[in-house]
Amino acid sequence: MRVVFDTNVLLSAFLTKDGVAQQLFARVVAAHEILASEYILQEAVEKLSGKLNVPEREIGSFMRYVRTRMTVIDLKVKAGRIDFEDPKDIPILHLLESAGVHYFVTGDKKLLALKKHRQTLILSLREALELL
Repeated sequence: MRVVFDTNVLLSAFLTKDGVAQQLFARVVAAHEILASEYILQEAVEKLSGKLNVPEREIGSFMRYVRTRMTVIDLKVKAGRIDFEDPKDIPILHLLESAGVHYFVTGDKKLLALKKHRQTLILSLREALELL
């Protein structure tokens, strides 16, 4: 199965040692294919260096770790027009469509309200931990 983690879930998996996000990430990396986009990774770097004030060396380690365990897709061609109330989520919805993603794990209430986007089930952390 192909799984995508939203930026905040991905960051939570790496910033907490024994949290639900870290447990889920370890489980998914062992049994499924994890996908990310350059957009998600760039957003993660911005949050780590900005809001969270993580040292550049640690950000580099994080990025190397992520890139060795995930398939990173750089979407330049958009599949079709997607209308969504938060424009920052549109590149993520494009990734879900274009890459044939089965599960998207997020804490974003607007995205969770969709429940499904085309072929992708949109799950909370707890739902994903139960399902995956």
